[in-house]
Amino acid sequence: MVPTNNQSQKQTIPLDQVNSKDEKGKDTPVFKIDVTIDNPDISTSTSSERTQTIGGVFRGIAAASRAKIPILRAASTKAVRSIGSNRPLAFASEGAVAGNVLMPRWMYYGAWGLSGVAIGADITSRTWDAPKDKQWETAAYWTAFHVPASLVVPAVIIHQIVHAAEHSMEHHKYAKRIPARARPFFPVGVALLSIIPIVPTVDHVAEMIMEPTLGKYLGLEFNHHHHHHHANDNHSDNEGQNENSPPTESNKGKEKED
Repeated sequence: MVPTNNQSQKQTIPLDQVNSKDEKGKDTPVFKIDVTIDNPDISTSTSSERTQTIGGVFRGIAAASRAKIPILRAASTKAVRSIGSNRPLAFASEGAVAGNVLMPRWMYYGAWGLSGVAIGADITSRTWDAPKDKQWETAAYWTAFHVPASLVVPAVIIHQIVHAAEHSMEHHKYAKRIPARARPFFPVGVALLSIIPIVPTVDHVAEMIMEPTLGKYLGLEFNHHHHHHHANDNHSDNEGQNENSPPTESNKGKEKED
């Protein structure tokens, strides 16, 4: 151990001789050695160095974490928005209902889980974009919208289509013309194709019902109804600018001719 200051290490070793007797009664000298180190800075400096080293390590970890937090936050926000904007992911559950007969359980429940993640991401993104005083209302509205429009109603319709196709295969003669190996896939294929018209129809009907009722009650505005109005406003603004703008060269020529 090396001292941390310039003071020399002092050691005192006093020797005390004490006579003791052995078993035969003879005197046997016994020496007691007292060793003391007159430099307490050795132990204190060592402990302080260890404390500073450990503290520096933790401070470095904390600084690195603080530097990475904005990057991770931006990446997670981008991922949530990307998943939420991908609307077809919300209808993976409909594909699971259509292929329930042929799918393994892990794939079936995984599709439902994917729909749940997509719906949650869409609700989160819309809540972020909403005004601060309407965030709770926005989250409540889109939750109430997605549960029937994205999960329940399309799944029930597609489930009925699968049963209707299976019933048709069992009670109509055309099914005999289909190869036996392909027959189990027929109801699944019909159900999968039915997703294309069913999903947008259910979405549109849900919007027509819920926006003027629940949306109005919560005081929310929906941008897709205002695109046409914005376009008209922009068009009128452009016309106003054209009226107030200075005449072009062609207009100047016409004015001179007049």
